[in-house]
Amino acid sequence: MTRSLQPILLALVAALALAVGACGGGGDEASSDTDVNTLLKDTFKGNKDVKSGKLNLALKVDAKGGTSSTQGPLNVSVSGPFQTEGKQKLPKFDIDFAFEGAGQSIKAGLTSTGTKGFVNFQGTEYAVSDQVFQQFKAGYEQAQKNGTSSSKNQQSLSSLGLDPQQWLTNPKNEGDAKVGDDDTIKITGGVDVNKLLDDVNTALSKVKQLGAQGTQNLPSQLTAEQRKQVVDAVKNPKVEIYTGKEDKILRRMVVSLGIVDPKGSAGSADINFDLSISDLNEDQEISAPSGAKPFDQLLSKFGGLGLGGLGSSGSAGSTGGTSGSGTSNQKLEKYSKCVTDAGSDVAKARACQKLLTG
Repeated sequence: MTRSLQPILLALVAALALAVGACGGGGDEASSDTDVNTLLKDTFKGNKDVKSGKLNLALKVDAKGGTSSTQGPLNVSVSGPFQTEGKQKLPKFDIDFAFEGAGQSIKAGLTSTGTKGFVNFQGTEYAVSDQVFQQFKAGYEQAQKNGTSSSKNQQSLSSLGLDPQQWLTNPKNEGDAKVGDDDTIKITGGVDVNKLLDDVNTALSKVKQLGAQGTQNLPSQLTAEQRKQVVDAVKNPKVEIYTGKEDKILRRMVVSLGIVDPKGSAGSADINFDLSISDLNEDQEISAPSGAKPFDQLLSKFGGLGLGGLGSSGSAGSTGGTSGSGTSNQKLEKYSKCVTDAGSDVAKARACQKLLTG
C-alpha cells in the first residue's frame, strides 16, 4: 500500500470500530423472516445500553508487492473486559493490545479500576500517577458531556453521523447464527464506499468537536484526493453483521475488502476486520495489577515516548533528571501540583502540559 492510502484504511477501520458503542434496540424477537432494514434500524439506532462485556477486535492485513517493509501479514488485536461506572463516567477496563508484523512484535495494555490507571508494556506493569489519572478521567468525562446533545441521548453511531443503513448495499437477512453462546441473526451486504466516506467525514468532525485529549490531532475531514484514492483503491468490500436475536444489540461485525494501488506500483492488500463483544452486560471483575512500577521508568526507557507527562508517577525513583526522560523531577512536581490545583477544570489541566516542555 502507498503511504497516502494508509490514512484511508485507518479512517475506514475507525468508523467501523465505533459500532460497538451503545448499539441495540428492543422490539419482538427477530427471525429469518424479519425485514432486514428493520433489523439494521434496531441494531444501530436503538436505545439499549451496552454496560459491560468482553471486547475482541482483530485486524489482519496481508500486503503483497510494493516495498519490502509493507509485504507480508500484519496482525493487530485489541481485547479485554470493560464495565461501565454510570452515565458519562470513565468505565473500568483491562484492555490488551498486540501488534505482529514488519519484523516487530509489540504487546501492551491499559487498565482502569475507576480510581487508578496502569499501563502494560511488553509484559511489565507501570502505575500512572493519581494526578495524571484524574486529569485523564476528567477529560474523558467532560468529552462525554460535550458529546451528549441532551440528557436523554447517549453517544452512539447515529449521534456521530454514522448510519450503516446508508452505506450498506444489498443487505440480506441470512437467518440464525451463533456468536459464542449467543443466538443472533446474521446480516450480509456490500459497501457503497462513497456514502461510507460521507459518514467518515461527519464522524471526524463530530469527534474532533468533543475536545477530548488527542482529538485535536485528527483531521476534520478527508481531502477530495484521499476520497478519490479510496474509491479507486477499495475492491469488493463485504460486511457481516450479527445482531442479538432477542435484544438486537450488535454482537459481531466482520468487514473484508481489498485495496489495490490504482497506479500499480505499491502492490495490494487483503484486509479483514473482525469486532465482537461477548458476555454482554455480565459483571466483569477488573482489579489493579500487582507489582506495578513507576510509569516514569517507562518514560525514561523510551525517551518519553512522545507522551509528554501522560502518566508519570513523579515518584522518588524517577530518573527524570536524566537526558533520557526528557523531563526533570522539578518539572514533574510542578506539573502534578498544577493538575491537582486544576481539579475538574479540564482546560486548566491541559494548560499544565506546557510546564513539561517549557
